[in-house]
Amino acid sequence: MDATNLAGSSAKSGVTKLNQYGMAPLKPINYFVYGMGNFASQLSWTMVSTYLSIFYTDVFGLGTGAVALLMFIAKVWDAINDPMMGTIMERTHTKHGRFRPYIVVGAIFLVIFTVLTFTVPGFGGPAKLAYAYITYIGLGMSYTMTNVPYLAMPVVMTRDPKEINRLNAAQMMGMTIGQIILNLFVLRLVVWFGKGNQAAGYQSTAILLALVALPMFWAVAALSKERIDVKKSEQGSILEGLKLIAKNRNLVCALLYSLMNMFGMLGRISVAVFFYMHVVQNFEYITIFMMMQMIVGTLVMPLAPKLCLKYGKRNIAILSMLIQGLALIIIFFGPSKSIPFNFVMMVIYGFGYIAGPSGSGMVVDAIDDFDLKYGYRNDGMAFSFSGMATKMGTALANSIFLLIMGYFGYDSLFGVREQLAEATDPGVIASLTQQIAHTEFGINMCANLLPGIVFLLGIIPLLIYNLDKPGYMDKVRDGLTERNKARSAE
Repeated sequence: MDATNLAGSSAKSGVTKLNQYGMAPLKPINYFVYGMGNFASQLSWTMVSTYLSIFYTDVFGLGTGAVALLMFIAKVWDAINDPMMGTIMERTHTKHGRFRPYIVVGAIFLVIFTVLTFTVPGFGGPAKLAYAYITYIGLGMSYTMTNVPYLAMPVVMTRDPKEINRLNAAQMMGMTIGQIILNLFVLRLVVWFGKGNQAAGYQSTAILLALVALPMFWAVAALSKERIDVKKSEQGSILEGLKLIAKNRNLVCALLYSLMNMFGMLGRISVAVFFYMHVVQNFEYITIFMMMQMIVGTLVMPLAPKLCLKYGKRNIAILSMLIQGLALIIIFFGPSKSIPFNFVMMVIYGFGYIAGPSGSGMVVDAIDDFDLKYGYRNDGMAFSFSGMATKMGTALANSIFLLIMGYFGYDSLFGVREQLAEATDPGVIASLTQQIAHTEFGINMCANLLPGIVFLLGIIPLLIYNLDKPGYMDKVRDGLTERNKARSAE
């Protein structure tokens, strides 16, 4: 491995000051531009994770069972697709690097399929369902092509763990700011563009967001330089890479944590709109509830790198899972229809974002430890498995939660409420009210209780992860530096 592209000079001396890893320090613009990449991702990802379920059921015209099956099949394929992308990245060598070319090309397909996914075709029946499958699966593959290399970029931009933490914190900041803006404006844009036609509103909103996202992705590819090169001889066979990843206990633990974290977080997001619409029943405050935890998360996120450095990534991740899990469980058992109560609990839930770059940082530590022990640096494959864990968690959460909501009668909820509005017989009113309460209980359970339990279960792999021992990773990176110096000398 070589550290390349160390150009740059001091204005006074004309000499670049290198850090202990023999590399020029990253500049503020590097963090800003890299963080902007996840902001761009949210213009598609948050649109999908937050609004696609309700778009499919209430605008596109699919039942909850059909949506659950669609999302499960698409996400399982998407998860399988991630290691395939990682394998391709591992074996890519261009003058522009291994990862950046895929960001440039993938971003084009990502914005195209985002628009197509939020477009209602002019035909019905099986062809309409097939259209939903093709566009959603295409969207997932485009997201993989863009974001697997994007998330792997820090490990080829620098060897300094502090800089890696800052890069990961920057992309998490980009994520939360993107989520806030999306949740603040999407429904308003849908109404404004649609003027009573929700299908047209969603499509026009997707087009606008796509046009904003594309140049941001290209800026990331242009300005985030790959300074660490991996020689082809270091990669081994695909089978060897898979065996060594499976053998790396700490990487597996980090991936399981990512799976459970995304299961809880994105699973909750995917049904939160249903909760606020049908349980809290206040459309006016949906946007505030959807973005409140993200606002708090954006405020606490800058503290994450220092807290991770002082207390360890694993311990901060455990704290995060406790905060988020307990907050959601309290909402379920508390006065869940109360607006002030939900507001306060979402503020508390937002403090769970303090984990920030912990997950990505633990994966990077596992990659470095893996590299020193086995002589292979299959970072592309490792991050593709991280993406796979995220998507498997999302697939399971979306499908399971939608199926449970369907079991509790969500598909007939609108009809039952219409019947209740017209009913006059006390017995009928009581029966319909009970049906509505039953459905609301199921929605509340999917939006709060089940994600809360998943967050708490996610603590288990964190307790097994053991790379947070004081000074251990410093020794690993010193060993990598010495080994690479020796190779360069040869």
